Amino acid sequence: MLDWLGSVQIRKRTETRVELVLTRATAWTGYGLAAIGIRLVTLGPAWAMVAGVIVLGVGILLGTLRRTLVFDREDGLLRSEQVVLGIQRKAAIPLFHLRAVVVSARRRGLYVAYVERRTGGQVHLDEARHPAPLLKLAEAIAEVAELRLVYDATTRAAASD
Repeated sequence: MLDWLGSVQIRKRTETRVELVLTRATAWTGYGLAAIGIRLVTLGPAWAMVAGVIVLGVGILLGTLRRTLVFDREDGLLRSEQVVLGIQRKAAIPLFHLRAVVVSARRRGLYVAYVERRTGGQVHLDEARHPAPLLKLAEAIAEVAELRLVYDATTRAAASD
């Protein structure tokens, strides 16, 4: 239902570089939630104030969230930059530390795209109800970073014995 919220899109792509960013819908949703939170706080009842503070906090977090991933074959790096509430976190991962770009089916009809690393955790890219946009994203990354593309969008049936 909320696939567009926090979705990653390709901002710029060349033969040797692909730059991914969060969509603007994330920030707009965050600021909308913050406005709703402010309205709830001003209603008066205690339950509305508590709910308003929570909604305001989540809205501010979403509104200030920025994420950029740059796969650069010439530099041989995946650069990651994330900003939340003005606090910036940067990382650089050599491309040879990456194993594959994966699009995989999860439970309840959800598909996930991520970059598998040789050591360490996965680099989460995006989630969606339909695999097509994730596959397009994964293909662009695999081509630029020269990584293997793993497309496992089959649903797994639980064994019932």
